[in-house]
Amino acid sequence: MPEPETELSSRQVEHVARLARLGITPEEVVRYRDQLRHILTAIDALKRADTSKVPATAHPLEERNIMREDERQASLPAEAALRNAPSREDSYFKVKAIQE
Repeated sequence: MPEPETELSSRQVEHVARLARLGITPEEVVRYRDQLRHILTAIDALKRADTSKVPATAHPLEERNIMREDERQASLPAEAALRNAPSREDSYFKVKAIQE
């Protein structure tokens, strides 16, 4: 495969991992860098592909609403909703805090 126009460096992979708060090893940096380079190369090839003779969509789009109309209905009773809850407090689901 030809090299992508924009070369991806290990430093860039480390930066993105830091932004995503991912702890990755030096070996993973190299592996992800190489994998992302291949992905960027494939995207670059797609950008160069001549699609001028390809229709915008393979299938004509039907403009119709496939969703049902909203209808007012009774809510599920709290006891039924909490029946399989692993932990509950009164009529609420009890979950671990996700923020400190």
